[in-house]
Amino acid sequence: MANTGSRLVIKKKGGAEMVIGAVFLLFPLVLLPYRPVQAMPMPAADYFIRFIFMLAFIAGFNVLVNGIRKRKLYQKLLRLGPLFDNSHRIPLEMASGLLGCGLTSLVGDVRAMQKFGLVQGLYADLLRKDLVYAGDRFVADPPAPAETGGVTLREDHKKSVKPIYLFGLAWASYAFFFPFYRPLDLAIALILSLIAFFHTAWNAPARAVIVEVPPEIPKPVQTGNEALDEMLKGVQLHLTTLRRLEKSNNSKLAGQVRDILNTTERIIEQVKKHPEKSRDMRQFFNYTLPTTIGLLQNYDELRAQPVQGKNIAAALEKIEGMMCTIVDAFHRQLDALFADKALNISVELEVMGQMLKSGVDMKSMYDDFKR
Repeated sequence: MANTGSRLVIKKKGGAEMVIGAVFLLFPLVLLPYRPVQAMPMPAADYFIRFIFMLAFIAGFNVLVNGIRKRKLYQKLLRLGPLFDNSHRIPLEMASGLLGCGLTSLVGDVRAMQKFGLVQGLYADLLRKDLVYAGDRFVADPPAPAETGGVTLREDHKKSVKPIYLFGLAWASYAFFFPFYRPLDLAIALILSLIAFFHTAWNAPARAVIVEVPPEIPKPVQTGNEALDEMLKGVQLHLTTLRRLEKSNNSKLAGQVRDILNTTERIIEQVKKHPEKSRDMRQFFNYTLPTTIGLLQNYDELRAQPVQGKNIAAALEKIEGMMCTIVDAFHRQLDALFADKALNISVELEVMGQMLKSGVDMKSMYDDFKR
């Protein structure tokens, strides 16, 4: 990826929504005083008109809040724009410090910018701790950083609080537009509030929370062979990353990631038992394993993007298509470690078969051996 940067292309939004939302919000508030409650129970027509007022009020409030949100995001984009003039990447800490917010708020804002269409191709790279602007092009990420034991970022998800706000808004709106004298009014208000709550809970996405994960310090490996111990020390860091990927991966690759982790652990156990085989494993530990981990990390990062364009979809499809080949390569590498044992078993079986064919009494040979 070239480091020449690219000017941030920003679409101004929010102004029209603020105006429309204010109109819908004020319209029922202005007309309501002209429709005082004359008698109880109210006529059906009056109930219908007040119900329309309430819906207009709630819709206007929602549109106004979205408009204000878009305008604030637009202002934040204007402040971020100059940082991308010389580079496609800026550190997340720099961006959060400039905007005066935490990492969770920053990632949420960036995804909202994408959702509202204010900018295209802006995303948070949690693996490399960068904020990336690629525009409408697919920009290849630099190689994944080596596992150095530093603090890493992980994305967790929590339930949205928006349904609770909508529940309260629906209840307050009904109490404002309708008389609240009868148990029936309480029941209607409760039903409408529950409808607003469950509808929002069903459609509202989970809230992303960025968590700093302290390094998992692997236990030192001591086999008596210094070169092997040093190699296995680096492999243990790769295993830590694989375990994290296996826990966080809930995509169609979950089973294959688990298979790769289990196979790698078996390979390491065999190398510990037979240190002389470590010379044949350098390419696997130094290239195959870290490259596979890099692909899985890129897959998780691309899959987490809120906007899935054709370039991201193509990259995901390529990785998914390669996984069967990669898993098979791990299986063959494990199988190769048992080549000597398989050969010895084959030779022993062949010798035994020849002895049985020649009519040698196996029991007498065994008794002679014990004596």
